[in-house]
Amino acid sequence: MTLSNLKNQYNDYIKLNGLKSSKRRDLIFENIVKKIGHFTTDDIYSDLLKTDPVIGIATVYRTIRLLVDSGILVEHTFGEKRGFFEINNQQAPEHGHLICLKCGHITEFYSKTIEKNVKFMQKQHNYKINSYKFEIFGICPKCQKSEK
Repeated sequence: MTLSNLKNQYNDYIKLNGLKSSKRRDLIFENIVKKIGHFTTDDIYSDLLKTDPVIGIATVYRTIRLLVDSGILVEHTFGEKRGFFEINNQQAPEHGHLICLKCGHITEFYSKTIEKNVKFMQKQHNYKINSYKFEIFGICPKCQKSEK
């Protein structure tokens, strides 16, 4: 999804829900759309404190929730209590995540085999599948080396 599409989706959601645009909400949005990969609310908050030292964590939480509700962000928990977020790229194929239990590193992967299996399950069980999550927990190569 392009930056322009994300901005339009954001503005449309704000208007549709009777919300007002705000400088801080826009700043949070701009910070988020520059992110690559997965991030937490704390990551965004830390980044924003560098340019806006009085921004409140509650403002960041509310804005991220708004972006999830609008479909701009996708939230993952990866077995933890805190949320991890990423831009919802609806044009990209579904992907899975490898999560290191030691350091928390997240690696995305794409698999045609998994896609085929999901399509097979959809057909076999007569389901209309909207989405799926595939998460694998283990120890990454870097942490395996440090265990030795």
